[in-house]
Amino acid sequence: MTPHNMNKKAFTLLEILLVITLISVLLIILIRVVNPRQQIADINNAQRQADVMTIYTAINQYRDMNSGNLPAGITNEVKDICQPGCAIDTDKVDITTDLESYIAFGKIPVDPQQQSGEDITGYTIYVNIQGGRVIVSAPLAENGNTINTLE
Repeated sequence: MTPHNMNKKAFTLLEILLVITLISVLLIILIRVVNPRQQIADINNAQRQADVMTIYTAINQYRDMNSGNLPAGITNEVKDICQPGCAIDTDKVDITTDLESYIAFGKIPVDPQQQSGEDITGYTIYVNIQGGRVIVSAPLAENGNTINTLE
């Protein structure tokens, strides 16, 4: 064998480091562009918007079927909407029974970020004094968004 045949082509340490650096830079740029936290927050906010409109629509259907009356407990004070069977107090209202026939599967929506084990849904409700309009809100909205039926 000649010495020429024994020399094999191989990557140098410098070439390997350059490739690793390039891949790292591209990954950092990709993560910043995609921003998974932003994407998840946007998905959660879209769910909140749908939930707020579901509750609002059910309230209006209830009102139409009950001579313009609202479910008991909805006042001009902001209250948390309870999950079924919650302990009702001055800060909470349970509208599950009244709205079950107006909401798919009869279940009040729960905010995507609401802690499990709590008896509230993560949504609030009140009647606006001017005009008597029902306002349903999602106070846990992310990225500084405001989600309610006023917007």
